[in-house]
Amino acid sequence: MESYAETSTLPDVTVTAVGSMPHDNADQAVRLILDCLKVAPHAPQLPRLDPREQMWIQFGENIPRFQMDVDRLSYYFDTSGDPYPEIERFYEAYLHVSEGGSADFFDISPRHGMGIAAFLDGVQRIGKPIPIIKVQVTGPLSFCLTITDETKKPIFYHSVFRDIAVKSMGLKAVRLLEKFRPLAEKVIVFFDEPSLSAYGSSAFLGVSQADVIDSLNEVMDMITARGGIAGVHCCGNTDWGLLMETSARIINFDAVDYMETLSIYAKPLSEFLARGGVLAWGAVCNDARAASQTAGDVLARINKGMKLLEKSGLDRDLITKKCLITPACGCAGLDLETCRRVYETLAELETIFSEGKLSLAVS
Repeated sequence: MESYAETSTLPDVTVTAVGSMPHDNADQAVRLILDCLKVAPHAPQLPRLDPREQMWIQFGENIPRFQMDVDRLSYYFDTSGDPYPEIERFYEAYLHVSEGGSADFFDISPRHGMGIAAFLDGVQRIGKPIPIIKVQVTGPLSFCLTITDETKKPIFYHSVFRDIAVKSMGLKAVRLLEKFRPLAEKVIVFFDEPSLSAYGSSAFLGVSQADVIDSLNEVMDMITARGGIAGVHCCGNTDWGLLMETSARIINFDAVDYMETLSIYAKPLSEFLARGGVLAWGAVCNDARAASQTAGDVLARINKGMKLLEKSGLDRDLITKKCLITPACGCAGLDLETCRRVYETLAELETIFSEGKLSLAVS
């Protein structure tokens, strides 16, 4: 059985967050992150600060024919005319990265990533390696099914530009890994796939299981090859068994509202955990409920979920061996005070586990 050696050195419990925040000031967002998450801080996405931080636009720079209108918040691929000179330049840059070269051609500039730039400055000022840095990129399937061509057809159904779009998300992730790897002992890269919550519906018409697996494996294998730890985040219900067939080392699920959905995948989940896969429990509320939740509430929620998995036939040692704790999804929809409360809860959880006060063992 394949073994994921890179997850074996993760802490027993790692606390981090999904990425998006409601701040319109990048430095304030970074201060909150670094104050609350000492072990595994994350780069923030700040769509209220600038629409270029929005997940469908942020990673569009230098992708052939990707067009954006920031004022109208519109974006699409212009496939008309002769795009092949631009496509040729793209594949030359891709081959350079594939052969071990830098992915600087696929950089996320400060104009598109003020949160990323401020976070980079913040962790550099710490002056010593951070145990874990977590970054995130739009997942290839969600990107290809959301972004259309000039005729409003999802770019997924355009074979050439679909390949470009999928590779681009992986290359953007590689560039983030290059930036943050010198500043951390480990870098976790999540591919955010909100569209997977619609898998099996008409939104995925013509998208096969192989399409899902191949697209995710392509980008995640880029990260693994460069020494990163690749994960996937889906904020909703999906075919979790399908994701467990991919090369994802970490699967982040909403444990607040969709806890029970995971228990029906006991066999593939057991196999995923046995080869070193890790569950990231999105067990911290990221809505109005966050204002009154406590670290104790979160721990009780996770413990309840672990008992449910054990009842479904999973071995308790596998369930509790390694895990991450995150909010259920991003916090961009919150007000600043409720967002702060979410991060204070994360800080409480990090303190609990870093001081060895509590175990997540199922009792």
